[in-house]
Amino acid sequence: MKSILRLFWTAAIIGLLLLGLYLIFPPTLPYDLAIIGGMVVDGTGNPWFRADVGVKGERITHIGIIPVNEASEVIRAEGLVVSPGFIDIHTHTDSGLLANPRAENYLYQGVTTVVGGNCGSSPFPIGEHLEKLHKQGISLNFATLIGHNTIRSEVMGMKDDPPTAEELAEMKRMVEQGMTEGALGLSTGLKYVPGAYAATAEVIALAKVAARYHGIYATHMREEGLGVIEAVKEAILIGEKGGLPVQISHHKVVSADMWGASRETVRLIEEARLRGVEVTLDQYPYPATSTDLDVLFPPWSLAGGNDELKQRLSHPETRQRIKEAIAYNIVHDRGGSDIGNITVTYFKADRSLEGKNLAEIAGLRGWKPTPLNGAEIVMDIQLKGGGKAIYHCLNDEDIGRIMRYCGTMVGSDGGITVFEQGVVHPRNYGTFPRVLGYYVREKGILTLEDAIRKMTSLPAQTLRLIDRGVLRVGAYADITIFDPQRVIDKSTWENPHQYSEGITYVIVNGKVVISEGKHTGALSGHVLRRRDNKMAD
Repeated sequence: MKSILRLFWTAAIIGLLLLGLYLIFPPTLPYDLAIIGGMVVDGTGNPWFRADVGVKGERITHIGIIPVNEASEVIRAEGLVVSPGFIDIHTHTDSGLLANPRAENYLYQGVTTVVGGNCGSSPFPIGEHLEKLHKQGISLNFATLIGHNTIRSEVMGMKDDPPTAEELAEMKRMVEQGMTEGALGLSTGLKYVPGAYAATAEVIALAKVAARYHGIYATHMREEGLGVIEAVKEAILIGEKGGLPVQISHHKVVSADMWGASRETVRLIEEARLRGVEVTLDQYPYPATSTDLDVLFPPWSLAGGNDELKQRLSHPETRQRIKEAIAYNIVHDRGGSDIGNITVTYFKADRSLEGKNLAEIAGLRGWKPTPLNGAEIVMDIQLKGGGKAIYHCLNDEDIGRIMRYCGTMVGSDGGITVFEQGVVHPRNYGTFPRVLGYYVREKGILTLEDAIRKMTSLPAQTLRLIDRGVLRVGAYADITIFDPQRVIDKSTWENPHQYSEGITYVIVNGKVVISEGKHTGALSGHVLRRRDNKMAD
């Protein structure tokens, strides 16, 4: 009897010890997260397939069948699409992420990586900005380009002159500094000043520096309306002579006089690729643009900055030249031939004008809605500090043709918003769900698989982002899960501050950031530097 009791107590003690060890050192499960039963669209363009996706740490470790008891956390994805997280190749999120690292308006679209520094405007120094974001923490991944307008204005101010040898050498040094500190390439905004004052040769010289570091050349072209054909040729030439890939930013045709020109621009891009020039493009899926009102001014009038513009506008003959040039651009370029197509979205000097188009503002002043009166309003706004506007000037056929092109990817051209503050373009809230809901499900312009390729593996390939943009074992676990029957943009021109619907889960580097449509507060994003992506120096 004693021996039986002894055995009993020994077994009990061993059991308690094992229980204690289990509680102190619980067994490690194979997966931190398992996504079960979803329709996997892997980002390559291949047809969807049914599979489970397992995540351990920051990486995908299995795609196949996963027992639910082998994961610490399980997401049931039956009836949902499981895709790579969306990569927005064209944003202006640089400063906005410092103010709002949660980036809700992007994450609720399913975006897990944003690229800043576009249209020639970037932080500088690059390394300092990236380090600030890294220390603060961000909810999605961020990468940047080095902006030509930024460095030209630093070196030359707003001069409408070619650079001296010393000035060009300094700009080259700054591009090199940006690339060594982690920029993914060089961006230009040749429609904007001071970039508009740069000759093609200047840009080629700077592009060659970025090429030495295996960067890309991303360009807001010199013209997107009347001169769009020549601008595409210039962009291709810069890539060809500079020896680096070309990314044409937010490609579109803004002039009603030129609608249909996308046939020619796409043909030029295809011809360039056939002779070995790597050219791709991005696009937002809306029939309106958004930028500063000074885009309507002739570039020569903006040389030297706002003080010199004021002097020019004080001279009656010069003022009339500027006014007529603005009116011409309203009719033949970004104005879509009607001042009612231009809506003021930001004007600090008089916030009551925000949300009103130029025709409505003319009516408030007792004026007729003519292009010349529209030009008068634009000049007045510029003299009082400048403003921003939405321009309804695009054509659906061009949008569809550009969207279908195999080398086109999706990009918002947006920034980090403050919810319910200001008048903003709907692209800030709805770009990616709009493609999936409207252009895939409703219009059939794209297949689901190709739309996701344009949002994931294509931008990752273009930017040389290693192990992102695809669902495969070993890749970073940037994953978006959405309802293909429900996903849609909700943001409108009248009420833009509305989050999209149908994005159920978003995972960034293995951490769930959006869970059942709600932000978890996780700051699991990475700052992506060129050298971090295993690019050769």
